[in-house]
Parts: sequence; structure tokens; C-alpha cells
Amino acid sequence: MKNALVILAGGKGKRFGQKTPKQFYKIGNNTIISSFLENLDIKPFSVIVLSIDKKYRDKIKDNFKLIIQKNKIIFSEPGKTRQESSFNSLKKIKKYKIKNVLIHDAARPFCTNKLIKKILIKLKHNNNCIPFVEYNDRQINKTNKKDEKVINIHTPQGFDYNLIYNAHKKFKKERFSDDAGLIQKLNLKINLLKGEKENIKITYPEDLVYFNLLKKPTIRSGIGYDIHKIDKKTKNGLKLCGVKLPFSKLIGHSDADVGLHAICDSIFGALSMRDIGYYFPNTKSKWKNADSSTFIIYCKKKLIEKGYYITNLDINIIAEKPKINTFVTLMKKRISNLLNIEKNIISIKATTNEKIGFIGNGEGIAAEAIVQISNENIN
Repeated sequence: MKNALVILAGGKGKRFGQKTPKQFYKIGNNTIISSFLENLDIKPFSVIVLSIDKKYRDKIKDNFKLIIQKNKIIFSEPGKTRQESSFNSLKKIKKYKIKNVLIHDAARPFCTNKLIKKILIKLKHNNNCIPFVEYNDRQINKTNKKDEKVINIHTPQGFDYNLIYNAHKKFKKERFSDDAGLIQKLNLKINLLKGEKENIKITYPEDLVYFNLLKKPTIRSGIGYDIHKIDKKTKNGLKLCGVKLPFSKLIGHSDADVGLHAICDSIFGALSMRDIGYYFPNTKSKWKNADSSTFIIYCKKKLIEKGYYITNLDINIIAEKPKINTFVTLMKKRISNLLNIEKNIISIKATTNEKIGFIGNGEGIAAEAIVQISNENIN
């Protein structure tokens, strides 16, 4: 069963009171629409249609290249009204032979994948599914002052594709505030589903306070480990965490800085990427005797591209010798400069292997690193 998702992001947002439409208004490092797309589970959808003005499409293309390359995201031209934008999007996906379609307002960035899943399940046995919320406040009609039972309709609204497409075609000369209104016009039953009160719509500038309150930071962790053999023919040349120490160097394809290598792998792990050997293989002469700071700078670039910040970095050096106490401050400063992070979120510790094994026999040095990253800069 093929499902599609339409995201309406062509509005001018006049009530928002800004030159930039609200869906592209930047809050921190994210726009309102990118906040939704970053957390969206795309697996249930064969295609995702973004109704966006051409001048804003490059921003989406830059941030979501992979989804676009998989043909998951296509664009449609916004209309003069919400209804026209919705119909343009539905026409755009007609060739995909879609069974069910969800139509969502980009100004609702807090819609969860859980709600989307519930709507799709409901559509297996119904031709429409409309989420709603009820509030506990007493509500009255302004005219007759009587209490009224009121529910608030939200998006995404789910429909049998052919039903909503034909409804748009039939009533294209009439005006509706949302797609569910067309179903009501057909005198069909509206199948309501309890929605999420957090799924608010950003309409006015003061609504941004909710954005900051409700936006939950994504926190991820990664672990890295590296070990190299000591070159006992040397007395100098050891590099640890970007700092040179007066001790025998380590044997490796690059400068064998186990500290920086462990940090790299911890960052790659937190970003769900491959290991350091995948990006900087020891089979390539390009990386022969390379300064490992190059690898760290690459990691920093990936963090920036994916919108993450390091919130804590814990490094453990495992060696019988040398003692690193007098070098820790320099190491923290070097790592701080390379990653552009504060020194107070870096911990560097050391331990021995109690004379046991390869490291305990003084034949090698190892390092492990654990990093925590967040899509919000909380430092």
C-alpha cells in the first residue's frame, strides 16, 4: 500500500509579522520546517511532496540531499490559497498510484511519528482520518453567550487519495479552510482521531515561545577506541591528543595519535557514521604520516553539517608510561581549538593496565573516548 505525505509550506505568513515566511524562520540553527523534517520517519511514505516557493527550495535541498536523492522528496508549486496548494500537490503525485495521503501544515513542527502512524493505521479501514484536540476551558459563542462543545481540528489529515483528489477537483471553485472541509461538503462521515495538544500551529510571533518550550533536543552518544604499538627504537615523537610528548612514538600509518583517533571514532559513532578507517584508510598514501588534526577537523565539519554540538567529551588514556598529568592542560586546549568547544566540557584522564598484557608490558598505548552531542547548543 503506497502512502504519500503532502507538506504545505507555501504560505506568506502575514500574521507572523516577519519578512521571512514563518516556516523558514530560523530559530537557533533550525527553521520551523526543518525541525519537522529532521524528526520525520520517512519510511512509511513512497513520496513526500513539499509545496514550497522556488526561492526557498535550495534551503531544503542543501539540508536533505539524501532524502531527495532517493526520490522521497519532490516539490510542487504553491497556489494563491491553501486549497490550491493542496490540489497542486495532489496532482503532482497522481502518477505514483498512491492509496492514502496525509496533508500537513508546515507550521505544525511538533507533529510526532506516533500520531502519523495512528492516522495511517486508521486509514486501513476508513477513507479519512482527522486528528482533533479538546480543551478543558469553558467555551462560549460570542453571539448568544451559551456554552458550546468545541473541538479543534489539526493536521496531518489523512485521506484515501482518490477521494480527496476528486473532492478538490469537484469543488475547486469553492473555498475551504482545510481539506477535511471538502469531505464534509461531500456529506461523508468525518472519522476523528484524538490528536496531540503539543501539535500546535505557529501563527503569531508570540507562538515562538512554544517552539522553544516544546522543542526537545536530540541527544546522542558515541564511543571510540584506538591502540598502537610503541616504537622502542625511538625516544621522542609521541603524539597524544594533538600534543607532542618526550617519549617513544607510536607506530601507525598516520601520526598514530590514539587520543585524537578515539575522539574521531566517538564522533563518527554519535553521528551514526562509519569508523575512522573508512574515511581515512591506511591503504592510501595520502594519509601516510598525516597529522591527526586533519581527521578531527573533518569530524567538526560533519557535526556542523548535521546540526550537532558537542556537550561533553570524556577521554581516557591507557598506558604504563608516560605520565600525562603535566600535559593535560595543553591537550585540552588543543582539542578545544580543533573542535571549537569549551575546555570545561573536556575531561582527560589516565590509567595503567596494572602491568597486565600488551599495554601493561609497556608495548603499546591505548585511548578511549565517549562523546555526547546535541542538536541544541546547551553550553
